[in-house]
Amino acid sequence: MIKLLTYIEAVIHNRRSRLKGILLKWYLVIHGCKVGKGLKCASFPYFKGFPNRNIIIGNNVDLGRNNTFELSKNGKIILEDYVLLHQNILISCNNQIKIGKFSAVAENVSIRDGNHQFSKDQYYRLQDSVSEPIEIGEDAGIAAGCVVLMGAKISKGAFIGSNSVITRKSIIEEYGIYAGNPLKLIATRK
Repeated sequence: MIKLLTYIEAVIHNRRSRLKGILLKWYLVIHGCKVGKGLKCASFPYFKGFPNRNIIIGNNVDLGRNNTFELSKNGKIILEDYVLLHQNILISCNNQIKIGKFSAVAENVSIRDGNHQFSKDQYYRLQDSVSEPIEIGEDAGIAAGCVVLMGAKISKGAFIGSNSVITRKSIIEEYGIYAGNPLKLIATRK
């Protein structure tokens, strides 16, 4: 009996996620974005700035709860096929953030491709932003609490351990397992 109830709950949860995915897809398509088939989402992401032809989502992408997409006019977010974004993820995009197919991002991760300039002649909040694209390769994993900053490139198959900081200066080998701040290679995927 318990197995049957568990199965029924899983089916209901899956159908709810797919229905929300269909509604989110319609919303994005109305705004000129491209969305593949099979989008699932546990809850609608919060959009800081309206999508305007600047989000591309592949097939079978899965979005968890409480995710935020912060987009500037020129920002572009690309989620390739089978990407998983868990929950409480902030993607702040001034340039471009691309997450490769079969990659996963765990909870409480911040991915930011831009920052304020830091001239002392003016309040920093009044200064223009600087940005560099971020690329997360296919089959990569980013564990809970990580911060991915502008210009970061995470290679194919790499895994980043919890609470790590990834910058443009981080050298990440394919299939390497990294952790810490500063980021260090601790193993390789076999």
